[in-house]
Amino acid sequence: MSGTIVDRRALLLGMGAVGLDLALGRRAARAAVPPPRFAPLRFVYADNVVPFSYADADGNATGLLKDDVDVVTATAGYSQTTSLMPWGRAQATVRAGQADGFCTVPSADRAVYVQFCLQPVMTSDIGIWHRRDDDRFKAIGSLEELAAFRLGSYVGNGWATEHMDAIPTLAVVPDPVSVLKMVAAGRIDAFVHDELQMGYLARAAGLTGALTYAPRPFLGTVVRTLAIRRSLPDCAAVVAALDAAILARRTDLDALTHRVRLGMA
Repeated sequence: MSGTIVDRRALLLGMGAVGLDLALGRRAARAAVPPPRFAPLRFVYADNVVPFSYADADGNATGLLKDDVDVVTATAGYSQTTSLMPWGRAQATVRAGQADGFCTVPSADRAVYVQFCLQPVMTSDIGIWHRRDDDRFKAIGSLEELAAFRLGSYVGNGWATEHMDAIPTLAVVPDPVSVLKMVAAGRIDAFVHDELQMGYLARAAGLTGALTYAPRPFLGTVVRTLAIRRSLPDCAAVVAALDAAILARRTDLDALTHRVRLGMA
């Protein structure tokens, strides 16, 4: 997964889950004069995380995250310029003030140098990908139980790094599609990941006949949220405008996510 994954209890990561609407109202009241129409914001994206962010045939940024940010920024009175790069460098670019924001999972480390919107752009459950003829995962209720199986992951999977790094039998390969193929071939038993990204990749690889997905509440949820660097002038006003735009365009954002669930990037 791109970025670290948080569970439902960390959904807003210290940003005030209680009284959300009141917080938005107070933030909007403090906002500065609205920006000039389509004032530019520089967003950076991970360079190869299909279907969220990747390069099109001309080398330009595309994917669900970019589409979501286009909707939100335009509604808030901004435009976005986009750059693709390895995820670690993308975060460092925002930290250094060479870009203005990204869309990712809130974390305490990132919150030091960016201000996250209160409203998530999208959420998706984390679950267990396994073979359709394997019924052993329906009653799994903890990571400890899951650790008894042959599990797989890929380089850069933040959730697995945080929660499964101590499992000595975890098979780690370069990319997520390879993990799905390992499950389908019976080389491993299961793969823990979110439904949205892996569902898209499984369809593209022709693996949906062999694999199925079991959401498990104890595994949590992937929450992706817009973030703006704190060093940007009027950062709080920008975030307030983006939050209001997310609320106003929720139906459209959900429709974009639904397209990905159907296999349409």
